[in-house]
Amino acid sequence: MTPKRTTIENEREQERWAKVKQVCDVITERALLMMVNDAGAPVAMALDRLLTYAIAQACKIDGSPKAAEALRQFAAKVDGGLFHSITGEDKPTGRGH
Repeated sequence: MTPKRTTIENEREQERWAKVKQVCDVITERALLMMVNDAGAPVAMALDRLLTYAIAQACKIDGSPKAAEALRQFAAKVDGGLFHSITGEDKPTGRGH
């Protein structure tokens, strides 16, 4: 396989999408905080609403079978330690949920 050449345009495009991703992360965090702090929703309910919306959109865009497969792949990554650096579950004193 031939390596893909990195051009200045590709780098700029990657940087642009990285910034868009950061903005989306901030908006998502603010939405969750609004649900909890402003609306008084428990964190579990706010997370349920965000996940339900995201999964419904994935089903609408890609179809239920593809969305379900993507969720299974993501669940495997979570089981494999994707968030251990945040949860500390990889450490001997790490706590679960």
